[in-house]
Amino acid sequence: MAFTVLVAVGVALAAATYTYVSGLQNNIAKARKTGLPYLVVPVSPINLLWQLTFTLWVPLIKLLPKSLWENWLFVMIPEWAYHTGQTHWDRLGTETFLVASPGHLALYSQSAEVIHQVTQRREAFPKNIAQYGILEMFGRNVLTTEGALWRLHRKVTSASFNEKNAAHTFAQAIHQTRGMLNMWLGPDGAKTGVTKTIRSLEHDTMTWALNIIGYVGFGLRLLWPGETLPKDVDPKLAKYGSLNPPAGHTLTFADSLAKTLERIVAIMLYNETLLRILPFKFAKEAYQGKRNYLQYMDEFLHDKVDETQRGVPPREGMDIMGQLVQSKYGHDSSTGTSPSAKDSTSAFKLSDTDIIGNAFIMIVAGHETTANTLHFALVELATNPSTQRRLQQEIDALFGDMDPSTWEYEKNISALLASHVGATINETLRLMPPVTVIPKVVTPDAEQTLTIDGRTYVLPRKLAISLVAVNAHRNPRWWPTRPSERTGARTDLDDFLPERWYRTAAGTRDGASEDDDGIVDKNDYGGFQGSDVAASLYRPVRGSYLPFSDGPRSCLGRRIAMVEMAAVLAVIFQRYSIELAVDEWAADAEVEGMTPQERRELYRRAQEKSRATIKEANSILTLKLHGGQHVPVSYENYKKTELELAIDEHLSDNAARYQADPRFQDYFKSRARAGGSPIKKEVLTAPDLKVSRRRAPKAVEEVAPAQDEEKEEEEEETSEEEEQNTTLATQATETAQAASSALVRTPGRALAMASRLQLPATPADVAQAVDRGTVAVRARVASLYRESRLTEAAQTTREWLSTVHSVVSAVALFELYHLRREVLPDRYAFTIPALNFLGPLSTRDYPVHLPDMFALVTASFWVPVLTWALTSVILPSLGGYFFNLSSAAASAHGHTGRTTRRSSAAGGAASTVEYTVDPVMFSIVKAVVTYVVYAQGVTFGGLIDPEAVSRINSALYSGWRGVLVGTAVSGVTAVYDAVLRK
Repeated sequence: MAFTVLVAVGVALAAATYTYVSGLQNNIAKARKTGLPYLVVPVSPINLLWQLTFTLWVPLIKLLPKSLWENWLFVMIPEWAYHTGQTHWDRLGTETFLVASPGHLALYSQSAEVIHQVTQRREAFPKNIAQYGILEMFGRNVLTTEGALWRLHRKVTSASFNEKNAAHTFAQAIHQTRGMLNMWLGPDGAKTGVTKTIRSLEHDTMTWALNIIGYVGFGLRLLWPGETLPKDVDPKLAKYGSLNPPAGHTLTFADSLAKTLERIVAIMLYNETLLRILPFKFAKEAYQGKRNYLQYMDEFLHDKVDETQRGVPPREGMDIMGQLVQSKYGHDSSTGTSPSAKDSTSAFKLSDTDIIGNAFIMIVAGHETTANTLHFALVELATNPSTQRRLQQEIDALFGDMDPSTWEYEKNISALLASHVGATINETLRLMPPVTVIPKVVTPDAEQTLTIDGRTYVLPRKLAISLVAVNAHRNPRWWPTRPSERTGARTDLDDFLPERWYRTAAGTRDGASEDDDGIVDKNDYGGFQGSDVAASLYRPVRGSYLPFSDGPRSCLGRRIAMVEMAAVLAVIFQRYSIELAVDEWAADAEVEGMTPQERRELYRRAQEKSRATIKEANSILTLKLHGGQHVPVSYENYKKTELELAIDEHLSDNAARYQADPRFQDYFKSRARAGGSPIKKEVLTAPDLKVSRRRAPKAVEEVAPAQDEEKEEEEEETSEEEEQNTTLATQATETAQAASSALVRTPGRALAMASRLQLPATPADVAQAVDRGTVAVRARVASLYRESRLTEAAQTTREWLSTVHSVVSAVALFELYHLRREVLPDRYAFTIPALNFLGPLSTRDYPVHLPDMFALVTASFWVPVLTWALTSVILPSLGGYFFNLSSAAASAHGHTGRTTRRSSAAGGAASTVEYTVDPVMFSIVKAVVTYVVYAQGVTFGGLIDPEAVSRINSALYSGWRGVLVGTAVSGVTAVYDAVLRK
């Protein structure tokens, strides 16, 4: 028997080795035949198993001599292109290369010439839909189909993407931005007494984008915390916007979508039944997110079908679900035939799962990509204050103090996208495109050719192609460059510089042509047909800039996305500034005691961390930060009139201090001529200032004297005296901010005039400095304690251990600890020699014993381990799952999901908990099985090996009696927990 098994294993290994070697040789031969440079790797970089486990293998590979892996290992690491930039392309000396592995042959390119040809020749280079299987979990859709079926999906989904709905999106983006600002600042900026640091920026931009696509695309009113649904909302749609789960759901619609996206990998890897059974948090969240989302969409679909069949007129906005439903259930009023019967696609019709699949894609693509880009843009603007200032200047020029609700799409959108707002969006998309690599494939029907630098290359059938967009966006061959002023690098293409979009006139350079009739597909595939870049900005070479892909399969919603982002940036930066928070390094009191140079260094430290954090972004669906990484930002929201009056009072109270300074003599002379405060008079005679806010001062990266800072331009009609007063008021503003107790965090606000005045210290100044030092030390000690997170760690550990599952796990680990010594015994490994030179502290020889890992390949290990697992884990888990008393109790009380406990502060009735595996029944079944197998010796017809039972009995503490004690402990704990909840 053993010989037969060995022979079978040997044959299988031989077959696998032959397949591996022959596959690798075949792909190397194909790569060599093309004439393109190629790399040879041991496993395909797109292999799913490799992508899930590469973090285990890469460190082991790097233990080998560097010469064995330095030329190819980089391509095996997901998102290598984003993290390493041009490094490896420069080393390889090519813009296009092949990667040959045993299972695949793939082409990687950052050449605009190659990208342009591939994206325009859709029939020759279709989308590699095999890599989009994860997005087909809810049904086929426009992103995961090809050929005639794709044309049907594209035709149905593209109907909603037009300028009318872009205008509707513009208005809704303004409305939702105000909701986000109200959450940060309070209504009308009135929030006080709370931190101004925003640590949820990524989550908030996700909510903002979801609220927009939910309303514009599906008619769903999704709410910000504190908001309520309008009274006229359709009752059928109210449940989707509720901040509490409606009847029949355990999550809100927004939470169900968020959990689905957050646990998308788990949903892809495990089927629904397994997710429900697994007693892990990620599995429970994935299951609940998917089930709730599908339930919502199924209900929404049925509501739309009912509306369509009753002839209810379409809703305002894009009504994506309505268009999808209409394609299947709608009928021509005169003929009674389906609209699809009139065209060549009549052989195809969307199924219900296709409709839900397309709705999922539209929601995901309509909010995650836009939200991530907005998140990156806000972080970059906070990291680069000089760019933020220019952005604000152009917004001032476009809108002044106009209420955003009065902005008009047709009148304002073109100028907005052609301004620094559009340049900022383009630059963010250049550096952090939502999709960093666009997958294509050579059609399986025939070989295809590419022309690269005048030479033709023949590509084999089924060749996988990766268009590396993120590197094409940084390829110096296709972009005008200068040496980097920030890093000193040869080019500035890794720097965030929206100004680059003004550098050269529109046009193309060597390579792909904008109007190449031999390549460009002129067919109408629906959606926006114009360029992604405003005509007045720099137009990159076709193929070198593709944040929304290019050609027939370019993103349907790219115009909508640009409109959304332009609106939100204009609304935020019309009145506010965003800066990097420095709480991690210094509290407010410490910042107050810093010199201007120290503040600048502090902000540079925040900038460095911000850039490093952004560099850690990775892609699952789209490029974003993962694992709790975030860049905290803060804001200021002074009202202009209040700030000016405070400045005037400060100068008046400290007149003796500032009057001698020549920079303030004109101000005090003006005050004397006016017989009072010129600023107060101006405030009283300018009622329009009462409703505007002072834009918060901005941080700066480079130090510049205050007198060299830019002054806001005045209107041509203003008198010379008014211009002088305005300049003096600006200087006074800076001085008062530096001298007052309301010192802010950023170095930009440290550049105020008063911070550089060389005045003798008074006794009050000395006392104040001592007080500040004491406060700073005390604040620093408190900050260090908070940063240590000792309290948080202790509390988290306590909460985790204070559960029934932790007790059950502890009992199981105790049993495994004793079982390990029996099934995986320690063997002598080596001896640590004695240290005789230490004199009285000399040690003896110390023999080291390690577990015998060779036992892992023997039956003497697996038989007892599997027996213990069957009796102590598997059978009790099945019993606890099917005989689940907690689930029945939860259903009787109307609860179907999360564990909740009664709050002593809130009071109220206790909530019933549903466990996936009932811990009491788990303990009972384990006790019964243990007694029957280990005490009575029942083998279930030879299924249980008596020798394994004997070994387990001898290994465990007190044998089967000790196991029964453990079950009693876990059972009593579960009962005690249930009593506490009652």
